[in-house]
Amino acid sequence: MELIIERAKHADAEKLVEIYHDAYSENEKLGFPSSASKVGAEEVREWIDNMLIYIGKEKHTNNIIATIRFKYSEEWQCYVLSRLAVASSYKGKGIATKLMKYGEYKLSEMGEKRVRLTVAKTHPYLPNLYREKGYEIVEERLLQDLPYDELIMEKLLKQFARGL
Repeated sequence: MELIIERAKHADAEKLVEIYHDAYSENEKLGFPSSASKVGAEEVREWIDNMLIYIGKEKHTNNIIATIRFKYSEEWQCYVLSRLAVASSYKGKGIATKLMKYGEYKLSEMGEKRVRLTVAKTHPYLPNLYREKGYEIVEERLLQDLPYDELIMEKLLKQFARGL
């Protein structure tokens, strides 16, 4: 599938809400609650203003079918990949991988050396998926307010030559 990836705009917020609700409802059913399953358009617009939000659009229809967010963490001194969401009818087509690679490339262009993410420790497939994408567990975090603990995973970014 051909995918167009670009920065999200305010006009994309409503569609992103639909994608978040759709994609994160699966995690809710698996017992991993997430605020993304209930996010509203105003909050998404704030993310667009304050974070790196990329969208994936199907080339032939121009429909937004996926999104990824990178939020800078002062605590970790790096960007954190989060809110990766693919519309359920498009899952399993490599779209998440394309978004991740694109975002990682953009971060490396900015001079970033690493990126982190957090994932539910007991999620049935996400920790392995991220490991396959080059992320390694660097820490575990116990959560008091959620029914699961998190793995903190990190990937060292390749530095790409300018102008290639």
